[in-house]
This record gives sequence, structure tokens and C-alpha cells, in this order.
Amino acid sequence: MGTIINVSLNLKNGYKIENLTLDQLQAVKDLNKKCSDYYVMHEGEQPSEKHALEIFKALPPGKNYEDKFVLGIFKDKNGILKDKNELHGIIDLVKNFPVEGEWMLGLFYLDPEERGQGLGKLVHQTLVQWAEKFGAKSFRIGVLEENYQGRNFWSGLGYRKVKESFKGPQQNGQLIQVMNLQLS
Repeated sequence: MGTIINVSLNLKNGYKIENLTLDQLQAVKDLNKKCSDYYVMHEGEQPSEKHALEIFKALPPGKNYEDKFVLGIFKDKNGILKDKNELHGIIDLVKNFPVEGEWMLGLFYLDPEERGQGLGKLVHQTLVQWAEKFGAKSFRIGVLEENYQGRNFWSGLGYRKVKESFKGPQQNGQLIQVMNLQLS
């Protein structure tokens, strides 16, 4: 049985990445409401408590909670997290899925007020450096075909499409581009 890793990463711009817990469910629900554009595009509905709980509970086949990192992005004020319930972003990361050495980003989104200012790129860069210390050789993400901004963001970070897949039944499901980034 492995160990659950405590994550606490300081970013250069006064933000911090830390583990999220179910105690912060309300903060997750609040951020999900702000990021309703994501849920409408991906789920076809407004975010609910069910979606917030899925962030903590959903696991890919063959994985366990020791393989999953649910992380929050917080603003760090002078080395102190002023409010652990003021989330600016959420990351759901699963190590060694679907293969050993590949880490899957199941979720990565920012408060709309934080987008377009370089925070996502800095968070990603920090995650990559951290994950490499734990054996990550590549990152993987699935992006909806219609999510042009998301695809452009990931492509700009060096991700390349490796295949297409469908979310839901192929005849009326959503086309997903599976993208991969080889790490150094």
C-alpha cells in the first residue's frame, strides 16, 4: 500500500498549489459556479454538488486514491494562506494512468478572472517539475473538440494530439482530442 503525498507548491507569483479535501467542498462548489462555462460545455448543464463530489471521488479503472491528487490553487499572502476556502483553480491529476510514467490531467481549470494572465502556464510548469520527481515521463489530457481555447492553451504548452475518442455514445457523444506532452 502506497502513501498519499501531501502537496504544497509555492509559485513565483504569490500563488500556492495545495491538496484539497472534502472539508473544502463548499469552496469547490463556489468555484465550479464561477466556471460554469466548463460544465455547460462538458456536461451540458450547470455545475451541481454532484460535480463537486466527482472531483474528489472519480477514479479511472484500476486506480486508487493514493494515485489521485485533487489540488487547489490559492493566493498566498506573505507566505500565509489567508483563506483556504478562496479557490482560484482546481487540478485533478492521476499518476501512472493509463500507463506507468504517464500522468493524466482529469481536470485543470481557473477562475475566469484569473485566465489569460499566465497563471495556468505557471501552474502547469510547476506541476510538471514536481511530477517529474515522482517518475512522471509524460502528461495526458482530453480536450473537447469544440473547446478551441482549451486546445490552443494545451497546444501552446507543447501538447500534441495522439488520438480522438468519444465521451458518451459515439453517435451523439462529444469528440475529445486526447493530447500528450512528453517531459524531459
